[in-house]
Amino acid sequence: MDAFSAFDADVRQLPQWVQIWMDIIGISLFVSTVALLIGATTRKLGLYVLGTIVATIAIMVFMHAQMGMVRLLGIVHVVLWTPMVYVLWRRLKTDPPGKIYSAAIVLLIVIASLALVFDYYDVARWILGERAPIV
Repeated sequence: MDAFSAFDADVRQLPQWVQIWMDIIGISLFVSTVALLIGATTRKLGLYVLGTIVATIAIMVFMHAQMGMVRLLGIVHVVLWTPMVYVLWRRLKTDPPGKIYSAAIVLLIVIASLALVFDYYDVARWILGERAPIV
């Protein structure tokens, strides 16, 4: 089994609400990133978000292959998504790109920020000693 399939198999063993939340994240990221990529004034931002998403998936799958499904996997979001949320917020604050693109940015900020709450919590739990696999 390849690393991505092993990661996916472990994700499918997580509680149903976590799987639904991960699906919401994935759909939101996809829709928002596509919206940003098709906008003439938001294309670079869309490429940045797309690159962040691809890097997140690659690093998370690699870490999972090394460590299993542990709380420390959230560190990938902490390190990559925290600056992404900041960049998105700054763009929205300093140069709103238009209604549809602003809505895409707000969606990304809200979803990524909610995910980060869980991720910071999981990483803190791992640092405090909860090192056992989640599944």
